[in-house]
Amino acid sequence: MPSLFSKLSEALKTATPQQTGRPKKRRPFKIARPPLAHNIQCYGYAVSSEWLIRFAEQHCPEDLPARDHTDYEDIATTRAYELLASLSGIYYLDYRNCLNPPSGGVIPPEWIGVFRGKYDDAPDEVLDAIQIDTVQVFYVCSDRGDFEMRPTQKQLNTLTKLIGHPPQWWVAYGPGPW
Repeated sequence: MPSLFSKLSEALKTATPQQTGRPKKRRPFKIARPPLAHNIQCYGYAVSSEWLIRFAEQHCPEDLPARDHTDYEDIATTRAYELLASLSGIYYLDYRNCLNPPSGGVIPPEWIGVFRGKYDDAPDEVLDAIQIDTVQVFYVCSDRGDFEMRPTQKQLNTLTKLIGHPPQWWVAYGPGPW
């Protein structure tokens, strides 16, 4: 005759999360973590301030002040961020300026040299000649500690649909780690 403990143990194995009161285990979307580099790598979406303002104007105009308000752009971009986070369920969505390499995706070595101090003693004209192109990125994870906190595939799909293009890996502007 099975013991009370074994019966209880068997019942818990077959019980659903709703029956046990335990939350269902969240499964983050699958992606390979890139090799760690000097600079932080962020997985996310390039979005401009202009795009965020248009998004807020289209989806929550009632939450915006008059266009001539001093802080209109800041308020509109904040409302867009809040709405994207709310609709996707990704509340730890963050943003960072990232390098936007020329076509081909290869970051010019002189850009990295700037971060590593290669040009610290160079004349200002040399440093001024190095034009580093950056882009604002809303990211859902990085190659660092928050990698394990990735959103679910459903959350990522929702955010991708809202933004209108898929996420990609970006190299953060500035050295890592945080």
